[in-house]
Amino acid sequence: MTNPPHVKSKNLQSRWRVLLIEDHKPLAEATAEFMRSNGLDVRIASTGREALETATAFHPEIVLCDVMLPDMPGLDVARALRDMPSAKDAVIAMHSALTERDFGTHSLQAGVVNLFLSKPLTEEKLDTLISVLTSQAKKDPDMLKSKTSGGTAREAPGKQHEKNRP
Repeated sequence: MTNPPHVKSKNLQSRWRVLLIEDHKPLAEATAEFMRSNGLDVRIASTGREALETATAFHPEIVLCDVMLPDMPGLDVARALRDMPSAKDAVIAMHSALTERDFGTHSLQAGVVNLFLSKPLTEEKLDTLISVLTSQAKKDPDMLKSKTSGGTAREAPGKQHEKNRP
């Protein structure tokens, strides 16, 4: 397996918080490294349970979740995240070696997931993910308040305040 290329995305304007949920450690590390090289603040979870615990403290703005996890289906994790105050407004992308057709569009249509990305993550796919987040933020300007007004969302890991959650 080759690591994704390390390129700078054109669409990054600030350090988005990303929760990467991937059980294959080498792929998780390579993807996280790629995302970090593009200015993103990334936390990795290898199981659904770990992802839900991490989301509580981290308040992700983007969630990139593997479809198949060892303890629960990725779609169940996405549904649980939608019910959590700390992650309910996050852009959720499912990623898999499966195609979108194999995954099914019902979860996209139901509003549980914002988009589907096939593995591996590339500059183009990262730009798509950031574009969806930016588009969502334009619809809800308060989403970016902590990014532009010097709010406390960047205090310390696990100490972000929900009112500052984009």
